[in-house]
Amino acid sequence: MQNRKILFITFDMSGYYDSIRTELESRFEKVAYYNTAKISFRYRNIFQRAQFFLSKIFSGKNLKRKYKYQSIISAEEAKTYDMALVIRPDVFTDGQLSALRKTTKNFIAYYHDSISNIPRKKNVIRFFDRVYSYEKKDVAKYNLTFLPNFIYLEPQPTCLIPENCAFSVMSNDYRVEILRKVARSLASSGMQYRFFVMDDKPKNDSLLTFIQKRMNNAEVITDIQNCKFIVDIHKFGIQDGLTFRVFEAMAYRRKLITTNANIKTYDFYDPNNIFVIENVNEVEIPRSFLESDYREIPPDIYRKYTVENWVNIITS
Repeated sequence: MQNRKILFITFDMSGYYDSIRTELESRFEKVAYYNTAKISFRYRNIFQRAQFFLSKIFSGKNLKRKYKYQSIISAEEAKTYDMALVIRPDVFTDGQLSALRKTTKNFIAYYHDSISNIPRKKNVIRFFDRVYSYEKKDVAKYNLTFLPNFIYLEPQPTCLIPENCAFSVMSNDYRVEILRKVARSLASSGMQYRFFVMDDKPKNDSLLTFIQKRMNNAEVITDIQNCKFIVDIHKFGIQDGLTFRVFEAMAYRRKLITTNANIKTYDFYDPNNIFVIENVNEVEIPRSFLESDYREIPPDIYRKYTVENWVNIITS
């Protein structure tokens, strides 16, 4: 175990970064950890609520954001760390990032969303010694360092035999109609599917199942275990970085159906395992893809996308 102190701050609603925390704790003497997604805020009284509302309307300042995460700053600003890693630094104010910057000489950020999706990420690059991003376009445009997401799961045993079905879960947005087209194509081939769409209001749909509560990660993994195919309709036009669905497919040896043509540039891409929907207006999944078996990824390529290697890169 290395005699180093690490500050790790993430924004994690699904538990993906638990594996990063565990890996850091296995390597370093001290890891201070915060998950900003789990921090709640309650107004002290009606007057504070009014103050925050008026500040946002007339000055554009989000006082709620400042007060919500101030407990982290108060607890850490007087300490010193060998490295500080922040996921989603955009949730902090400039003043808070300046305070965190002073705790270390190795201040690192990781972006798992594109800057076009969260524009404030562009404004906070200047606070960091290094900024990693999973979005290749942002890497080129803003001089960042490319680092994709990772396989947060342990390699799964090959004895797990899935059903001949497909799984997808997503929010109700402009991508839903494409998911319907995938459903129709699979149904025409006699394929079963479990397609869930999150929406605040219940809806009846002959092809999709609308849910009002966000699926937790354990529920998602159960469906991935049970199905042979994972469907990933990425936020095209907004970001092209690979989602965690891609890496879940790798861990469970599941075939992937995706709209993200950028996946073809990765060394693990195999058209036997990954079908790219090139034309979202006409979706047709070939029977040859649905009927063929998964082909193993070479171990040396698989290792490049593990949690262990991701932490190696971040901490080097």
